[in-house]
Amino acid sequence: MTPTKIDLQKPPKFLEILGSKGFQFDDELNTSLMTFVISKDLTHSNGTIVQGGFITAMLDAAMAHLIILKSNGEVNPLSLNINVNFIAPGSPGEFVAKGEITKMGKSIAFTSGALYQGETLIATATATNKMIKL
Repeated sequence: MTPTKIDLQKPPKFLEILGSKGFQFDDELNTSLMTFVISKDLTHSNGTIVQGGFITAMLDAAMAHLIILKSNGEVNPLSLNINVNFIAPGSPGEFVAKGEITKMGKSIAFTSGALYQGETLIATATATNKMIKL
């Protein structure tokens, strides 16, 4: 049986692995903020630098969750393309990912994201998502 809505009270397991501490959503500004606490388990270079795939996952989660929240859980966004620009290394600790909707049509959404550790911009991203109606 296919679900008709995404249950935002039961986040997927990968968010727990990433150290997700929840999200904030601003419907008027079309933005979301997600907080993550990354452990040394997700690093390389003797536990000093967060691996790029996890940086990408935090950005992807913020952008995708924004689409899910904007659609009230009735759309599942599938990533068609994610472009990430790594700007500074991130170390274990707290990160904040901001997602923004650039344009949202009937079946495709364009989003952007920025990942910060404190005041330091770690990475930016853009994504194209196919929206699957549930």
